[in-house]
Amino acid sequence: MNDHLIRCEHFDLYNLSGNRIHGDIRYKPTLNEKPVIVICHSFMAFKDWGFFPFIAERFAECGYVSIIFNFSGNGVKGDDDRITDFKSFEKNTFLLEVNDLKTVIDSIWNGEIGAGVIDRSNIILLGHSRGGGVAIIEASNDERVKALISWSTIGTFFRWTEHQKKVWRANGFLPLAKDTAASPLRLGTNLLYEIENEKEKLDLLSTAARIKIPWLLIHGKTDKTVPASEAEMLFDAAVNTKTELFLLDHVGHLYNAATIEEDNYKTIEMVFQKTKDWLQKNKMKG
Repeated sequence: MNDHLIRCEHFDLYNLSGNRIHGDIRYKPTLNEKPVIVICHSFMAFKDWGFFPFIAERFAECGYVSIIFNFSGNGVKGDDDRITDFKSFEKNTFLLEVNDLKTVIDSIWNGEIGAGVIDRSNIILLGHSRGGGVAIIEASNDERVKALISWSTIGTFFRWTEHQKKVWRANGFLPLAKDTAASPLRLGTNLLYEIENEKEKLDLLSTAARIKIPWLLIHGKTDKTVPASEAEMLFDAAVNTKTELFLLDHVGHLYNAATIEEDNYKTIEMVFQKTKDWLQKNKMKG
């Protein structure tokens, strides 16, 4: 990669609750403003995890502005490479992440980040897994968003059994591992409240029917974390003729890209190329 051609700058934003959203903006320094791709990371991930820096760099190389950021409640402090803020993680919710994404878009729109670099008329959202669900909700409500890309995205936020919710309610939290000494990560009651009381806002299938902008869904057929059937449900729920679905053979949830050693990023590069071709077809060239 031509790293010397890409400028990478850090930024800090604060949501309405005063919580920090830490991110990076990458671009080639040129005279023209460029479309921006805002990348939303998945559950238990962060901006510097796995393939996120790689795809941010690849989009910048191809003439886009890319933004990756940490959701304020993802439990990662600054540029750390692991989750250490367990209290913040426990308090996080789906709608808090939607509000964080809106904060990023607001900051693009008002020139707080990317002024003179970003073409504000071309804001594109890309979300992976749970981040894809967050991006779907924001795209359905925000006319400033002009295209939506979903990689291995969830088709529903409602992923817990009644028994799990009963335990959650009784304990005041739901541990993510049986051995809490090995992994102290847990979900708090704020998230349980949303699941039980914000069903309409979190219904991704009804939300999919409201998406009016070009929408690309890419999903691996051998995804064991989020079955490909969830992408198919979203595609079937979408009424926009500009929605496209690509199901990839022999591809899993992380595109063999949790680390570069898995396949030297060959699979994620293929996913990236499909995405870039789709953007160009929809006249969103970098």
